[in-house]
Order: sequence, then C-alpha cells, then structure tokens
Amino acid sequence: MDRKQKQKLRDAFDSILRADYITLDKIEELDNLSEYYIDYFGILQGVLQKQDNFISGRRGTGKTTNLLRSYYECLKTIAPKLKEKECVLGDTKILPIFVDLSTCNDLFDSQNDLGLIEVHFIRQIIDSLKRQLALMFDESFLLIFKKENPALDDLDYIEKVLIEGVKLFNQRNINIKESRKKTASDSLSAKASIKDISLETKLSESSEIDEQRDYSQLRGLNVQDFLNKINDIKRKAKIDSIFVFIDEYSDLNKSSQIKFSSLLKFFLGSRIGMFFKVGVITDRYDFGEKIIVGRDIFPIPLDFNEYVERYGGAIAAMTRMQDFVQILIEKRIEIFCPELSISDVFKGDLPQAYYRITRETIGVSRTIGMILQNAYIQAQSTQTDNKIGLNEINYGISSARKTYQKQFIGSIKKKLVYGFYMDMWNAILKKALAEKAKYSDRAASHFMIDPLRKDYLNVLCENFLIHFLSENISSKHGGNYNLYSIDYDICNEHSIRYANKKDEYTPIRFVFDSVISEFDPYFLESKSKSYKCPKCDRIYPEEDVVKVKVKRCFEDDEKLVEIIHQAMPITEGNYAEVEIKILGLISQLPQSEAMTAREIADSVGCTIQKVSSWGTRVLAKNGHISIKNNRGKNVYFNNE
Repeated sequence: MDRKQKQKLRDAFDSILRADYITLDKIEELDNLSEYYIDYFGILQGVLQKQDNFISGRRGTGKTTNLLRSYYECLKTIAPKLKEKECVLGDTKILPIFVDLSTCNDLFDSQNDLGLIEVHFIRQIIDSLKRQLALMFDESFLLIFKKENPALDDLDYIEKVLIEGVKLFNQRNINIKESRKKTASDSLSAKASIKDISLETKLSESSEIDEQRDYSQLRGLNVQDFLNKINDIKRKAKIDSIFVFIDEYSDLNKSSQIKFSSLLKFFLGSRIGMFFKVGVITDRYDFGEKIIVGRDIFPIPLDFNEYVERYGGAIAAMTRMQDFVQILIEKRIEIFCPELSISDVFKGDLPQAYYRITRETIGVSRTIGMILQNAYIQAQSTQTDNKIGLNEINYGISSARKTYQKQFIGSIKKKLVYGFYMDMWNAILKKALAEKAKYSDRAASHFMIDPLRKDYLNVLCENFLIHFLSENISSKHGGNYNLYSIDYDICNEHSIRYANKKDEYTPIRFVFDSVISEFDPYFLESKSKSYKCPKCDRIYPEEDVVKVKVKRCFEDDEKLVEIIHQAMPITEGNYAEVEIKILGLISQLPQSEAMTAREIADSVGCTIQKVSSWGTRVLAKNGHISIKNNRGKNVYFNNE
C-alpha cells in the first residue's frame, strides 16, 4: 500500500469508529454514508415511519449513524439538487430538521427555567431549518421558496424576539395606534363696587392638543403559534411531513431531561404531521411522567438482546451478528479503498478474526472501529507487509477493552459511580473463576440472574465489562433468567473458555443470584421491610408475609431472612453519563499518557467540542484535571 491508500484505510476504520464527524452542511459526506451504510437489522424503515420514536442503544451502537442516514433519506425527497438520487420514501416529501443537544450550550443554562429551555429549543429548530433550506436549494430557488412562504418571515421575527431574550410562552409583538386629545381652560373673574365707582375684570384662556403615536406591545406567544407557522410552511410548500431528529438526549443530566421532556410533550402528537426521532442511551434516559412510552413515543432498540428472539436464541443471533461484522468491514474497505482487496488488508485466519471481533463488540460498532484502528497501528509498527493478522486483532481488542476499563475505574475513583459496583464486578468475576476451576475444560463466560435484578447490572453493561445477551432463558433446573456474558477479552486474560453452545451456560451453577443478591440492600428503595429466602434468593415485600409470625418461602419453605437496607453511598456531582466517562478516563491518565480531545472523544463516543468545552470550563477550572499545551494541541491528564 502506498501512503494515499494507507490514509484511505485509516479513514475507513475511522468511519466505523464514529459518525458524528459528518457535517450536515456537506451533502457529499451524507451521500458517502448512504453508500457504505448497512441496514442489516432493518432500522431505517422503522425510523422513517410517521411516528414519534426514540432510538435506544448503548453508547456506540449506531444511534447517530441511523439518525443521519434517515435525515439524508428525507433530504433527498425535498432538495432539488438530490432529485436524481434513489430514495426509499418514493414521492413522499419530508422536511428534515436535525438538532444535536450536545452542542446546544444555551439550552440549559442559568436556572434551567422551562421557559428558557423553550426559547432556546425553538431557536435551535429555526436555525437548523434556515441552514437546511440553504443547503437544499440554490440561491435563486430559495428566493422563490421564501416568496411563496411568507410564514418564513414570521419565523424570522420569532427568532429575533427570542434572541432579544423575550420569553416565548407569554409574549407577542402587537402594533398599536393610540390617539389622545388634551383640552385646557382657565378663567379668572372679579368685580368690585364702591357706590359710584365700578371695576370688572375677566381673564380666560383655552388650548387643545391632539397626540398620536405608534408602538409595539408584547403579548402571549406560545409553542402553538410556532407550530402554526411551521404548518403554514408545510402546507404551502406541499410537504407531507416534518421529521425532527434530536441526537444526544442522554448527554443531558437527569434533571435537564425531565425539564426538556415537559417541553417535548407539547410537540409530540401535534397533529400537524411533525414527528420526532430522539436518540437515547439505554438505561440513561427519562421522559418524565408526562410522556408515556408506547402511547406518546415508541421505541426502536439497537442493542443485541433486542434481536435475540428474532433469530432464534443468543447463539444463533451471535452467528448473524458475525455475518454483519464481516459485511460491515468489507463494505467500508470496498467504498473507501476500491483498489484494495480484503487480502491486501488482512492475513491469516479471517473467519477467526471476525469471530473474535464479534464476541468482543456484541453489536457495538464503535468498538469495532476502535479494534481495527488499534490493530492497524500495531500492524504498521510490527509487520513488514503492514497487514492485520490475529495478533494485531488481539492487540486491538485488548486496547479497546482497557480503554473502557479505565473509564469505569476512573469514575469509581472520582466517586461519580457508586463504589459497590466495583465490589459487584469483582464478585461476578470471582464466581466465574471458581466455576472455571471446577471444570477447566468447560466454558464459564456466561451467567444468568433473576430478571428482577436487571437494573443492578446496568452500570457494568454500559462500561462493557459484561454484556446483556437475552431475556427469558430457561435454566436446566427450571425458571427463566436474563443471560449475560463477561467481556471476551477479560475471559481471555483469565483463561476462561467462551461459551458457544446453549448447554454450556444453562446449568444451575451459572445462576449467579447468590452473588448478586448480596447487593439487594442497595437497590430496594422501599422503606418498608423486605425478606429474602436464603435458599432460592427470592425477595418478599413485607405486605406479602405480614400476616404470619414465622415468615417462610412459598417455594421451598425456608425461613426468610430480613434484608437490612443500605443507604446509597454519596457520589460527586450531577453528571450525565458522557461526563462520567470523560472524567473517569482522564482521571486514569498520568501526564505521560495524556490524550487529546479527539482521542478522548473517540474513546468515549462523544463530540470533540464536548470534551474541550466541558474539560476547560468545568473540570480544569474546578481542579479535577490538568490541561497542557503540547505542540499546539491541548492534552488532558489527571492532576494527582
């Protein structure tokens, strides 16, 4: 490979790593995305339906990619310059608007007032709409479009009002003419008489003033006014629907999500053909009490466990996922490096390479990009032919896993995540090693837990220490459980065989409730008493057994033990998930391993602007991290 080909290959791997490098203003980048995008699981059709949806998945599963791909498909229906492009929507005209919440710095400042959030969000929609109209039409066509749509002038006015800081929900500008007439009259009269002498005086004065003035008065302007203007544009331009794509919802902390969801509720079901597509991270979103999932907004999941049932079980789904990994990698190389064959890039046992990548990533495409990126760097430094073999793949897998592990350990160290999660992780690993020791020639990579304890493992899943594979797995001894696997690279590190058959993880010894149940006191929020069976670990609320003096398990008649509730440890700050990962990673970096904002963003899965802005304005300012300029670039590292 020459230098140019090597750069193209790096670009191919970078495109798997992240999609937020794509600029909405550059149609050619969106067009490239549509060329190499693989809709293996049929996500695109779900996003493009006329329905309010949220696209959920762990960080790195392709939420932004699917939103951008859907955005471009809508753009092709309305932009004259794209009319020759093939479109899955046919003759339907859909106006797309894209809003990235991670870049909306003004959206949640000061007191997070709902009115202020409303102001800034509508400003974002208007700004996005204007930029996208300029993108869709050339200048002459845009002038005609504006002339035919006077409602655009109203949007200009609304935006002007918002920029001047006027609260949208209670103010409107109304022109008033006022006329006033003033009249003034004064009179003085006097009379004096002394017999024959007489004096009479009278003084009178009158004036009239007629005043007229014009002025503007601000009165109630609300979300419905804005929607009416949008509907006018939609109707006159003969647009069928408007799709608003909202990315990085989970970049908001919990309190901001609740406030924003109250605003979002005004828009959902607006009955003007305006539909919202919201990208959220699994277990890191809250739509509040007003938005009901399944009524107001509908899910489109991306996580592996959501597709297991469709393909006939975890093992069969893993095989399908391996096919997807192979197609994804080969398609990127074909598009970015058409002059290279797959054998020019890889060497050795390629099916085994795909096998290992699949089990390490479990559907997280960003991790695939990290593995290939690190594997290619390793091949450049160790292989004369610069090809990627199994050793390089193993290096890439290990590098990706260690990056995630640093984020987790750092977040524990900085008290951003409860410390007992580390205890829980150690307990799971210890149990797996104990099972491995019993039968060293058998797999011990998977385990099952009671579905009631699913929430216990969310933090370990989002940090990729374990992976949630499936619901409703039947154990050989009876009962249905949730199935998890320990990270593939961690299994390799501890010489734990990885399960490839259902029979290898369904024995009763892989039901880990005896381990996980030790953490019940941290998760039972009720202040009333709870009881647990020491044999089967089933939990009973007090009201179920309150009438009997000696409380026993309904299943095996064991005497129940009262659970002593634990108070949750105190954590530092009210950070969003992405902020926890950024600070967690930086806190594990000594100065010798300092990383740039781009490197941190690639590792965490966020924008470079998020790292640089939050790192400079918050973390460094408050003494949490250190920043140093190195050859013109800021690098970030731990200050301890």
